Order: sequence, then structure tokens, then C-alpha cells
Amino acid sequence: MKSFPEKKSLIKLRNGNNIGHSFFGNKRNFPIFYFHGWPGSRFELRNIPLKKKKCFIIALERPGYGISDPISNFKITDWPKIVLESANKLKIKKFSIIGVSGGAPFALACANKIKSKILKSVAIVCPLAPHNAKGMRNGRVGMLLNYGKKPITSWLLINFLRIRLLNSDTEKSFARWKNKIPLPKSDSKLFTIDRGIKLMENFKEAIKHGTTGVHRDANLYSKDWGFKLKNIERKIFVWHGEKDLTVPIITNKYYKKKLKNKEIFIKPNEGHFSICYNFMNDIIQQVSE
Repeated sequence: MKSFPEKKSLIKLRNGNNIGHSFFGNKRNFPIFYFHGWPGSRFELRNIPLKKKKCFIIALERPGYGISDPISNFKITDWPKIVLESANKLKIKKFSIIGVSGGAPFALACANKIKSKILKSVAIVCPLAPHNAKGMRNGRVGMLLNYGKKPITSWLLINFLRIRLLNSDTEKSFARWKNKIPLPKSDSKLFTIDRGIKLMENFKEAIKHGTTGVHRDANLYSKDWGFKLKNIERKIFVWHGEKDLTVPIITNKYYKKKLKNKEIFIKPNEGHFSICYNFMNDIIQQVSE
């Protein structure tokens, strides 16, 4: 188990492992657990203009990301237990969940597993869908799944990118990322230098102690998640930008078909990043009511 200096940002589990977290907003508001994307960290929400007087967010880092300890053989279905234990440690009796992009499978695992009244609402935003959903083999998410199916290749590539990112100037890393990654107008316009630097800092935080979490999740996304969407009884709010070039909007057809109880919000001019920037406060309010 690793030892980190950020002790105040750690939740120690019964098995001795630590989970990194950050608080956003005011603790007097209704608590919401936030699950970051891929790659991501507890810093992800620093790039979102939150109405901090009206929210209380606990951003949890999955095992192997940021300052969270790696956990051997961790699976998507192991996450709900960690969330419940984290809530207990923080003396939170009832909460909602928001899972963004690569955090969506973990949010849905909680919706499937946590049956008690402790879980109020669940929202997934620009969500990855199961690997067999139409559209999941397209674009950047298709590349991610392809890497996940080739663990040795993906490990080598991710570690190469880690070394390059950690040893490069943050502003130059952002410029290189923005030039190489196709973005819809809404996302491209969003990323000023200041926001781009925050994005790179989030990526750097995710991998600063290693690539265990990033590499593992790529592999988990490319396999069966370990539960069936059709078995989820709880209502799921689904938000997606129609111009998303990272997780194609067509993946929503899978959620529309498989989820029994859902409400889907498609925003016509939004991309993968802009929907979070422009609508996160609405989503927070939605799962708080």
C-alpha cells in the first residue's frame, strides 16, 4: 500500500486501502458522489463552474487513480461496496450519484447493487455504454475499447503517454492535445488556455503515481460489466450532447432500449465536455430534489 502526503483527502477502508476524494460546495446541502471519467481524478470538477452555495459534491477517485491505492483484481461490481463504506466513513446517510463518461458504468453498478433508500438518484452524463452497444466501436471510445482488449499494448502505450505528459510543459501538452483530438465547436470554444491547463492537471493527477487505474478501466470497459442493465429498477437520468465526438450519441439507443426506468436528455449543440460545463448545475439540482 502506498503512502501519500494528502492524508486529509484520503478515506481509509476497512481493508486498509485508501480512496482519494475532494469536496466541492457546502456540506449543508444534499450530498452527491461524483465519479470521474477516463482518465480522471478528484480534481475533475475544478474545470466546472459549480454553484458551490447550492451543492455538496464528494468526488471519489477509483482505485489506482490519483492518490487512491490500487486494489488487486478490482471489478466494476466492487465499486458499490467502496462507495457505501466511504459514505459511512463520512457519516452520510443518504446520497445521489453522478457518473461522467467512464464513470457511468460505476454509477450504474451502484444503481444495480445499492437497493436501500440510502441512494436517492443516479445521473449518467456523456456515458460510456457496454462494449457491444452500437457506436462503442467508433471514434475515440472505439480506440479505448481496442486498447482494453490488448492489455500489453495498452500498458506500454499508456505508460509512454504518462511519462511524456508528466515531463512536459502543461500548456504545451494542452496545445498538442487540442491539435490532435477532433472536437466539436462547442468543446473547442470551451477550451481556453486556462481551462485546458486544468484539464491537463486533472489528467496528470490521475496518473501521477502510476497507470494501474487507467489501464485496468480500459480493460474493464471492453468486457462484460458484471451486471445487466435490464435488472436496474431505479430511475436513471441520462444526459448526452448530440455533437459528442468521444462517446457517439448513437450509444443512447442502447440505454433507451435496455434501461427500464430512465429519462433521457439530449442537448443538440453540446459536445463531450461542454455538456458538463453548461449543464452540471442542472444535473446536480435534478439529483438533489
